[in-house]
Amino acid sequence: MKKVLSLILALCLLALPLLSFAEETAPERTVVTALASEVNPDALASVSVNARIPGYAPQKHTLTLAIIVPERLLPEDIQALKSGDAIWTGGQEIEVQTVADVDGYTVINEGEYEYSEGSVWLYEGLDMNYWVANVHDNVWILLATVDAPVTDHLLFLDEIDPATGDTLVHPTVHSGAEFLAMLEKEAAGEGGPGFDTNNVSVVFDDAGDLALITRYYVPWQ
Repeated sequence: MKKVLSLILALCLLALPLLSFAEETAPERTVVTALASEVNPDALASVSVNARIPGYAPQKHTLTLAIIVPERLLPEDIQALKSGDAIWTGGQEIEVQTVADVDGYTVINEGEYEYSEGSVWLYEGLDMNYWVANVHDNVWILLATVDAPVTDHLLFLDEIDPATGDTLVHPTVHSGAEFLAMLEKEAAGEGGPGFDTNNVSVVFDDAGDLALITRYYVPWQ
């Protein structure tokens, strides 16, 4: 019995260097994740943010604002990606097989056609970080949903012609009351391009009240 235990112990000792070698040579795997948002939904005074407006409560005289931020990644993190690494985007982890430059985009796992399933398309945003794109738009992260009272000084700047959906050279300025009338018309199915899309920005004043809403043109609306 002692001989058997001695033999097992010797085999274990021989295996230790092999296990250590395997651990040392195992390739490191990097998982790139999006940058944290610079927007704090609890501190919206003097802030301009992207938003959707999914609803209006006339009884409370408040707008429901879905505060959204684009999914952004550090360029150096993307440029360092290699096969076997992964990127977390759109709520899922995608393993990197290939990284290529395609028409100004950095494409992870380029497929047979544009935006194939499992591929990720990135481009340099205005802040010099990489933004994630899908078929029509950026990939947006829902940061928070807040209720904003409609005040008398609220202004709405519409850069879209509501009759044609085309962009305007100079935005049309509407009062808060006119904006609410447009929301009611939209709710009745009589409006044009809506506000529950990713082409709205809102500005909060020094007191944290909603002061300005802007709707800008996007080709996919």
